[in-house]
Amino acid sequence: MRKFIAGAAIAVAVTAGVAGAATIPAGAAAPAPSCKGALIAVSHSHPQGATGHGNVVVIFRNISQHTCSLRGYPGLDAIGRNGNVLAHARRTLNGFTGGAHAIRTIVLQSWQQASSDVEWMNFTANGHSCRFSKSIAITPPNTVKTFHRPVSVSACNLQVHPVVRGTSGNG
Repeated sequence: MRKFIAGAAIAVAVTAGVAGAATIPAGAAAPAPSCKGALIAVSHSHPQGATGHGNVVVIFRNISQHTCSLRGYPGLDAIGRNGNVLAHARRTLNGFTGGAHAIRTIVLQSWQQASSDVEWMNFTANGHSCRFSKSIAITPPNTVKTFHRPVSVSACNLQVHPVVRGTSGNG
């Protein structure tokens, strides 16, 4: 009986390989290479705010025809009117407006999306107003290409959270 089961398993594996499906041991994930910056499209939600906080969700879409992965935090800077950096976003797991429960590798099939929540305070702790950017510069995790988006964010307590599945920025 054991020889029959082993033989059947080999036959299934060979058939799956011929059909183009990957054979992966039970419980193991297929390794996916890091997404390359040129093969990621970056968009964003409309900024929102309440109770002195603001946020925007940055969305990363795999526009290649190959599976790839994102892991960790995007780089994000608030850019002023003259092109200067007003603030570098502090990388935090989560905050007032959302984020992640843990850092995970997000595997993206072609055209699938991942996202990251970005949040800030609209006022300082003593009630003074904060400087707001003209745009943001964002670099997807583990890539080198930086994208510029016309999003106004505050330089006060600017935070970026890890990438998560889907487009909510929360996971």
